Amino acid sequence: MLRDAEDVDRTTSNNGLDRAHGTHVVSEPDAVDRASSAARLRLFGFGLFAAIYFLSFLQCVAVSVVADDLAMELGLDSVALGFMSSGFFIAYALVQPAMGLLCDKAGPERVGASALAIAAVGSFLFAGAQGFTSAFLGRILMGMGLAAGFIPGMKVIDAMFPPEAFSTYNGLFVAIGNAGTLMGAAPLAWPTVLAGWRLVFAGLAFAAVLLAVLCWVFATIRRTRAVPGWDPGDEPGSSRDVIRSRELWLLAFFLFTKYGSQVAFQGLWGVRYIANVYGVSPTTAAGAMTMMAAGYVVAAPMIGKLADIMAARGMNLMAAQRRPLIATTLLYVVTWGLLVLVPGLLPLSAMCVLLFLMGVSVSSASLIYGIAKGLFPSNVSGLAIGLVNITSILGGAAMPPIVGWFIDRPAVAGLQGGAVYSKAMIPCLLAALISLALIWMVGKPSGQHVPSRYSA
Repeated sequence: MLRDAEDVDRTTSNNGLDRAHGTHVVSEPDAVDRASSAARLRLFGFGLFAAIYFLSFLQCVAVSVVADDLAMELGLDSVALGFMSSGFFIAYALVQPAMGLLCDKAGPERVGASALAIAAVGSFLFAGAQGFTSAFLGRILMGMGLAAGFIPGMKVIDAMFPPEAFSTYNGLFVAIGNAGTLMGAAPLAWPTVLAGWRLVFAGLAFAAVLLAVLCWVFATIRRTRAVPGWDPGDEPGSSRDVIRSRELWLLAFFLFTKYGSQVAFQGLWGVRYIANVYGVSPTTAAGAMTMMAAGYVVAAPMIGKLADIMAARGMNLMAAQRRPLIATTLLYVVTWGLLVLVPGLLPLSAMCVLLFLMGVSVSSASLIYGIAKGLFPSNVSGLAIGLVNITSILGGAAMPPIVGWFIDRPAVAGLQGGAVYSKAMIPCLLAALISLALIWMVGKPSGQHVPSRYSA
């Protein structure tokens, strides 16, 4: 539904005709003003949806900061606290395909504004909860509403930035979102101690309301400056084309294996692995694990920029996006090989460097969404991104318990300490190898819509 805001720039010089023919000609200052206005609009849209994506990551992990308060005030046990976390995550995942379809039909700004209103209601409900039911419902509504960050953001970047800049801004967008996980830990604990968890979540609800209002403002401005439609030369696509695409499912299962193994280590078992292999405290191990997040945030924009530079130098855009994915996934396999096959070989300081490199190796994931949306016309690209994203989230849900089963299984029951965790990480190494094979298989499909920017 959106159209590239670059149209404003490209058509500025054509908005007037020669005065010799009795018509008005746009002056050079007017052309400069319009170009400057279009650039400001692009940055406003990017910043707005990056802020929404940041808020979604922050809210996802924020419950861990207030877990003790929830247990005390609401009388929640460990299982109930687990549901507080999983409720958000599951709701976020399940609405991804619907979010993509709605963005294709109604536009990301309107979808974002409506979804953020739902998120605000959920956050207010959670802030005022007096028991498990209302708190859990609030978390579900937050997960549904804050799903407005990712796919609408991708659609806006695709619509407002030229193809040769998509990977750069996409990588920066994902890095900003992931920075929300860092802010949702220790930094969020400070206002929680000062003001209490209820006021903190009420404040986050007001932030969602503000972002919803800004989405409506953005939508109003867009309507006055762009004509709805898809890119010139695009033929309307169908949902069937998306679902039947071999390439799309290769990309989806690539993220299932790679992101799933990443979540298993970074999100759950990594701290225990380091604590047991190196004999350090959980606090020290958690500090080492932050290096993985730092590597991701630092490298994601750089890898996106690298893909755009290669494309600008004449490389096929899909190849420019695919090659960094192959290289970083190979690095991912190497890091897992060291963790699984030779645990404890590196000193802890070198282990921190290895974790930083692992963060770098998973930071290229945003390129997958660039390939996925580029395989199809813009009127179904949101669905394509949604299907890839929900598959990756399912991988994140499936891999941690698989590793847990390997920890508890009788074959490793006789082992102790770090040996238990290194053996249990074998599924993650296998997943890394499978992900490398899957991305290697991705290529240009014959007979399928391929945009002009993917032509050789």
